[in-house]
Amino acid sequence: MSSRNHSLPCQDLNRLFERAFMTGLFPGAELTVSVGGKVLIDAAMGGVTYVPWSPRVHSGTLYDLASLTKPLVTTLSIMVLVERGDLCLDNTLGELLPYVPLDKSQISIRHLLSHTSGLPAYLPFYRELVRMPMGSRSSKIKKMLMSTPMESSCGSRTRYSDLGFMVLGWLVEDLTGRGLADAARELLFGPLGAKGLCFSPAGDGVDISSIAPTELCPFRKRIIWGEVHDLNAWALGGVAGHAGLFGTARSVTGLLLRLLDVYRGSDRIPDLSRELLQEFWRVCGIDPESTWALGFDTPSPVGSTAGSHFSPRSIGHLGFTGTSFWMDLEREVLIVFLANRTFPRADREKQAKMRSFRMELHDLLVREIG
Repeated sequence: MSSRNHSLPCQDLNRLFERAFMTGLFPGAELTVSVGGKVLIDAAMGGVTYVPWSPRVHSGTLYDLASLTKPLVTTLSIMVLVERGDLCLDNTLGELLPYVPLDKSQISIRHLLSHTSGLPAYLPFYRELVRMPMGSRSSKIKKMLMSTPMESSCGSRTRYSDLGFMVLGWLVEDLTGRGLADAARELLFGPLGAKGLCFSPAGDGVDISSIAPTELCPFRKRIIWGEVHDLNAWALGGVAGHAGLFGTARSVTGLLLRLLDVYRGSDRIPDLSRELLQEFWRVCGIDPESTWALGFDTPSPVGSTAGSHFSPRSIGHLGFTGTSFWMDLEREVLIVFLANRTFPRADREKQAKMRSFRMELHDLLVREIG
């Protein structure tokens, strides 16, 4: 990867980030842009907090990747298990798990990956879990989730769901006999040569100055710094199928570029075929109005956070904390952007402003690189 460039290539981009810092959208950020596998921009800007003495963002600053956990850990782990023959995309929960009630028995792996399972988007399980010993929480949340009423029948509509990816994480654990973090290291990070991706960095002794905090959490009553922002994932010990992964822009870029090499046939990785990536990276089609592929999103025709220049043959995902990636498979353009926009608080106004920022950022970058 190229040497780090602390400046941006055009004044419009510099002004965009200066405005974001000045208005408090986020205190700092990492940005990488690559074309054809070559990194053209590798920038770190601002601080991890707003105070003048804050540690500056640098190449090793870890960000809570939030829902990027879904594609980069859970979906890729499922992909490997499918490639190995341990799973089929049309296997149902009734076939795979012993504790599934009748109303959820026909949900397939494909339904879960494409957010057409019929499960709700989110429920605050953590409120009950925190009153229990850590060792009892995993079995308890499975019972709670499985007793949750369905919002719709599986396959009938798209509803982005943390709950669906919690279930996928449990499937990975059941099939590998390992916790999700250990399974990801064995199935993905090792074979892909991925470095700089981890769960619970503060608990692993990582210097806190190298981690971007996410929020002054009203529930935990402290600044969240090196532990997962998502409360359900936190209550489960920091590792879950929907959230928990930390990483740098460089680490996310390296992983995605390796996958792009496999996709275009210039690299081979055991248990991860080009044909399977092609299947996962095209729009699923269960819901004709949905943009979702399997575990990855694709650009909406209007109003996509990828902006207006990414081709329909693009994949991406957003993270609630302020993280995202978009990769144009046709033009081989990859943009990874990491920020802690939830610091010091995660309000709806900042969320809407972040959406506009992402759209403008991607449009400026694609125009700049031609």
